[in-house]
Amino acid sequence: MNMYKYLRFAAMALALAGFLWNAHAAEPDIKPVRLDIYPEQVSGPISPYVFGAGLDHKTSPMRFARYPDLVARQVRESGLRIGRYPGGFVFRRNDHRGSWANFYWQDHLDKNPHRNPLEVFDLDTFMQFCERFNIEPLMQINFVGEPEDSVLGYIEYLTGTGDMDGDGTDWAARRAANGRTAPYKVRYWQLGNEVHSYPQGFQESAAGAREYAETVNRLVPKIRRLAPDARILLPFINIERPVSGFRRTPHQPDINFATSAEFALAFLKHLEVKVDYFDWHFYPANGWKDRWPYQGTDDEWKHYYCWGTKFRECYQAIVAMLQKHCRQQPPPTLIVGEWSGDVTADIFRAHPDAMRGSLARTMASGVYMADILMFMMENSTPDKQIHAAFWHNFSNVSQELFSIQVTEEYIRKLGALKPYPGKGVNTDEGYGRRHPVYWVFKLLSEHHGNLLVNSRLQGDINIKAPADGLYTDPPYHFPRLTHCATRCQDKLFLALVNKDAHASVPLSIEIHARPVDGTAAVYTVGADHYLAENTLARPDRVALAGPEPLRRTGKQWEYCLPPNTLAVLQFIFQSKCNSLQK
Repeated sequence: MNMYKYLRFAAMALALAGFLWNAHAAEPDIKPVRLDIYPEQVSGPISPYVFGAGLDHKTSPMRFARYPDLVARQVRESGLRIGRYPGGFVFRRNDHRGSWANFYWQDHLDKNPHRNPLEVFDLDTFMQFCERFNIEPLMQINFVGEPEDSVLGYIEYLTGTGDMDGDGTDWAARRAANGRTAPYKVRYWQLGNEVHSYPQGFQESAAGAREYAETVNRLVPKIRRLAPDARILLPFINIERPVSGFRRTPHQPDINFATSAEFALAFLKHLEVKVDYFDWHFYPANGWKDRWPYQGTDDEWKHYYCWGTKFRECYQAIVAMLQKHCRQQPPPTLIVGEWSGDVTADIFRAHPDAMRGSLARTMASGVYMADILMFMMENSTPDKQIHAAFWHNFSNVSQELFSIQVTEEYIRKLGALKPYPGKGVNTDEGYGRRHPVYWVFKLLSEHHGNLLVNSRLQGDINIKAPADGLYTDPPYHFPRLTHCATRCQDKLFLALVNKDAHASVPLSIEIHARPVDGTAAVYTVGADHYLAENTLARPDRVALAGPEPLRRTGKQWEYCLPPNTLAVLQFIFQSKCNSLQK
């Protein structure tokens, strides 16, 4: 190489290096954010039932586990407080017993006489699984596809002490014959699933909504006579972007299968009996059919981290609608019966680009989970509208949360050897990888107080959403930081999540009114990239870290929250004696 070519090559290399350095250095300069916490100002108790998951007869976390002791430990340590059974479709017209889409409770009796959860997850096995791990069961009733005496028999089998409904069949005796004499404790009952969809319930129209309401009006009083303490949940709505309004045309496609306004409003008009909860499902998506506007661009992470803002918009729209149109006042509170990270690849398997939508195993879904769990904690106090929630995914269901170690038999039985776009087979072929969502769920469920306390954040923390995204109607900013402060006796917990893929957020934290000890513990779940996931090659790329010490300077605590990271800071209040001595 002659001198001229050498100098030219060197100049190009220096220019490229400078470009890369400048691109790296161009990360936003985030100014410190101030966070004030007032532990004596209590908003109310939070519901432990926001830490729930969908569990069913085919994807039980224990079924076909390769390492059952490890799975049992994960379930116990996860902090799971409520489980929905069976979850998903519970009725499909003209396609009856034996299919995945149906759940007829009589088909799930006495299938597991030895109560071995590694074999069959029948009705009794599920109930005893909940008892073993102190999980509250929420039982779905197939009230559309079965006759009324069967619906009442289902309740009688689980909680009865004889032929309570007087139909001549003693289902409690059948339960005793199956090895369980004492009734199970069931408080939560859900009537069907997504019944605004005709394959699962009623025509998506005003007439279908009226038929649904009339069925509920007839059935609910009979359920309450059989189970006076029943808390009844009605499938109600899947909602789209609220700013653009509900869909006005039945069967019009929507990325979240939203219920039409016609169905929702007609149902509220004709519902006459008092119920306890309405069921709301929320699934984000990063693309719609063949449109993937952000794949491979640096706006991709912004699009994913907008999910939490859409969730909040939908919540506000639902609450406003119920307050305005529901005959029952105050209206029933909400249970988020299904919510999950991006399930685009599972919805649109025929589209090769949909693989980027399969984010359930990535840190992007972990950040989303942390963001929404904190929001639901804040909105689960008695004066707010959320009572419980169930993390749910179409393919892996509880596997996704508990990272089940499955056997090859499990793979064959589910027919899961078909490739899952971009992610291998439909199971945890790594035998033991725990995904970011598991660690996020565990950290927040384990490290939070039972009382929500007031806190105030000051600082410029907004990120501009992508200009033409699916969730920007109209364009908006989403907050870089979500926080939630709770306390329990002598402990104060501050949960923080950074929804920025690149920039850290420096925080200055002051705790008012109550003195705390001079050190605090910090626990984190985070990753260097929003698409980070635990793989066979790197099974511990994302994991729970800590506790690490955090010291204060004067009255304030300083902490720098890394990108794509959930952190929980735990403080200990000083005892009165220590406070007086100091």
